[in-house]
Parts: sequence; C-alpha cells; structure tokens
Amino acid sequence: MQKSRLPEAFLADMKQLLGDEYEHYLTSMEERAMSGLRVNTLKTSPEAVESMFGSMKPVPWTQNGFYITEESRFTKSPYYYAGLYYIQEPSAMSSAALLGTRPGERILDLCAAPGGKTTQIAADLKGRGFLVSNDLSASRAKALLKNIELMGIGNACISCEESGKLADAFPLYFDRILVDAPCSGEGMFRKRPAVIRAWQEHGKDFYCQIQRTLLEDAARMLHPGGTLLYSTCTYNVNENEVQIQGFLKEHPDFVLDPIPILSGFTSSRLLLGCIRLFPHKTEAEGHFVARLKKRGEPRALLVSGFPDKRRDETENGSSGFRNEKRQQNHRKNRKGTEDDRESLRLFFEKSHFRPRPEQISLEGEYVLCLPEDGSIPDSLRYLRTGLLLGRLKNGRFKPSQALAMFLKKEDWIDPIDVPAESEAVMRYLRGETLDTTEKGTGYRLFCAGGFPLGFVKQDRQRLKNMYLPGWRMQ
Repeated sequence: MQKSRLPEAFLADMKQLLGDEYEHYLTSMEERAMSGLRVNTLKTSPEAVESMFGSMKPVPWTQNGFYITEESRFTKSPYYYAGLYYIQEPSAMSSAALLGTRPGERILDLCAAPGGKTTQIAADLKGRGFLVSNDLSASRAKALLKNIELMGIGNACISCEESGKLADAFPLYFDRILVDAPCSGEGMFRKRPAVIRAWQEHGKDFYCQIQRTLLEDAARMLHPGGTLLYSTCTYNVNENEVQIQGFLKEHPDFVLDPIPILSGFTSSRLLLGCIRLFPHKTEAEGHFVARLKKRGEPRALLVSGFPDKRRDETENGSSGFRNEKRQQNHRKNRKGTEDDRESLRLFFEKSHFRPRPEQISLEGEYVLCLPEDGSIPDSLRYLRTGLLLGRLKNGRFKPSQALAMFLKKEDWIDPIDVPAESEAVMRYLRGETLDTTEKGTGYRLFCAGGFPLGFVKQDRQRLKNMYLPGWRMQ
C-alpha cells in the first residue's frame, strides 16, 4: 500500500509512536500481507498437516500455526472441509495463545465472530470445561456457529447478546475472558484497505467507549484469580495502553500480568508488560495485547468435562433423556417418547460415542448433548448450547452435520473412507448421490483420507448424500 493512500492524521500518529522506525514501517506497508493456517488439534496435529502439504514456516507465538502464501491451495482441499485447520491472520493467533487456557476451565470469548480465536480456545480446552462464544451481531454469530461446528467443538454455547446482559447472567463465573475488542482497525490497513474508509468516517477513537464498556462488564464476570486478556488490531494508543491504564486505575483488584517477549513481539513503550506486533518487525499485521489478572483464589477446575467419545455403555445401555431439572434451564424442552428413545438407541448402536443420558436435552425436534459444566439462562439470546446431535421427527432420528464433524473415523463402526484426492470426495462435497460396492445399510460416516466430512444414508448400493446444503462446494 502506498503512503499516499493512508490518512495524514494516521501517519502523524504513527510517526510519533514509532520514531526512528517510522520509515521502516512505511516500507513494510508496500509489501505483501501474510496469511496463516492454524491446525485444529481437536482433530489432527501440526506434523500431520505438514505431511499433507509439505513443510511450512511456523508462526513463532503459537504451537500450531504456520505461514502460507496461497490460501486457495488450502481452502479447496477436502481437509479444509473436514475442519483440520482454520485460515487465520498470523497476528490474530497471538490472543488465544496468550490467554493460557487449561482443560476444565470456564471461558468467555466476548467478541468471538467469526471464530478464529474461539476455535483455538476450544482446542486448548480439549473437550473439557465450558466455552461461551458471544457476538452481538446475529449475522456474524451465524458464521461463528458454522466454524464451531466445522471444527468439531461440542462444549460451547454460541450467544448473541450485549455484554451487560451476559454480566448480569454470569457474575464472577469465568476463569478466563478474552476481549478481542472492536477497534479502528489500523493494523489491518495493509491487508484490508476498505477499513481506511471506516476510519475516516468514524474517527480513530470511535470505539473507545465500547471498549471501556466491554472491559467493565468482563470484570464483573471474571472469577477471582482469573485472567482477562484484551486485544485489538489497531495502533491507536487511546484504544490500547490508555484504555488499559484507565481500567487498572478504576479496578485495584486487577493487576497487569506481563507477557513474555517472544520472537516477533515488541514490548510496549508506553505500558510495560503489554506487547505489540508491527509488520516491519515481524511477518504479521498490527496487533496489541494486554493480559490482566484478578486478585484472589482461582476456582477449582472441573474434572470430568464433555462425554468421552470412547464410552461404550450408557446408563441402562441406551441413550435416554435424564435430569429433567437440568433440561428446564433450556427453552422449548420436551420429554422424549419411547419411540424417541428407541430411535436414538438404534442410531448410536453403530457408534462408539454414546452421549451420557444426563446430558441429552430436547428443544422441540432438536436433540442436544449439553456441556457438563455449563448452561445458558433463558433470559439470554443464543444460537446453540453444546453439540447438536440431530433431529427427532415422527419417532425417527436424523443425525446432524455437527455430529459428523465432532466424531472421528474410529468412533463409527462401519465408516466409508475414500482417498482425499478421489473424485468421490469432490462429488460428496457438491452434494451428489454416490454409488458403492460395499455392503451396509442406514446411516454411515463418510470420510476423506481418514477424516469425517458428513453422513450418508445407504440403501443397497446407493449412498444418499446428507452433507449440509449450505456447506456444499460450489
């Protein structure tokens, strides 16, 4: 990007912020922006992804991120549709990596859409604990839901609510909270030039009050001993260091938790302990991160977590509906009929994953497997709580796309597994009916190179495609 396209007021601020480094920054703005890939460790490993695509340069501030140059090579691969990785700007990987998530914790991602950071947090939870992924925008929350389902996450709630209402519902509840706040976006000028127009229309400090409100509400929801991580993709000191200084002044129960200076990080000159990323000093766009600690004793962690995929038996040997008191916390609950129970039992006979009866909830026709350590009050707007198993209609169970993405190949007794490079995989992703010479009947898990893509329903040698229409390859 040429200097002439950048606002004069912005350039003046950057010159003051960077001093002698200013010209180096301007040079970097004319270079190509980097793209990144973060491996979904709920499904595979960084080493396995490198074996698929060849050696890649690692992103230094996360253990499962790589730099990539051709996004289309990765987004057109069946492994992308299998949820093995997420395309993410490299600097954005720093926020969730620095949050320090541990399995069993309660985590809130307050401004979560489209889901890059939230899916990284979920991978760090390893299926244990409870994640609330919130975004005020309903349209963005729908994109968030898709990414959570694609990544095979079952212990999350996707809400669409104002931060103040969340704070009323979850006082002193979360062990860690990520506030990746809406901001002026100066760090993204190189990669997304359209952001410049919004900056010019609204002014650089347009989001400051919103950020203050988010921090205040996050403070109300954080348990003593918990961690609050604040990040932006802007250089504006009023949205970064000044924002944190003001918060600490008003909240003596919080202290700055200094972030180690890893490769690619630059220590803030204005507030020691905070870090910045600059395109002239590392291969990434602009970013700011501050990590705060709330004084007090942390909460004891959950031990059990989400149901074990290897669980061979459930209570009474079948999937049922239990714990009516728990179900009353969810809207539109109904009691399952004997036909419903039998339909679920027959379906899960083909799976090594058996949901615990006490975690199964019915909302109308939808069957959910609820997280062990969390629920959402009826007073809040939400899109999903836990794992959508499928739908029960007229005594028949139809599995969901989300369930297919949650499972592993070895979770199904008779999966269909074809090479990832085969034409059958492309036809499946386009929603076409397939033929097979394999014996089988009913629902089967369809896999590419060992990784599930969705379900098919077999009738003799025909495979009816159950891949979600809205996800199909165009």
